[in-house]
Amino acid sequence: MPYVNVKLIGKLTHEQKENISKGITDVLAKETGKDPKYTYVVIEEVEAENWAMPGKLFG
Repeated sequence: MPYVNVKLIGKLTHEQKENISKGITDVLAKETGKDPKYTYVVIEEVEAENWAMPGKLFG
């Protein structure tokens, strides 16, 4: 059962999230031979003020 967690700064549209989820699911199904219905994709939108690199907040 593949599980993918995508974290990014900012907001995506519903359509963007669906496209990303489908793309990731399709690649995993093709490369692993796993049934796509068992692939989980979680998209986390993080506020820039809660993400730092290297030691400096983005927002």
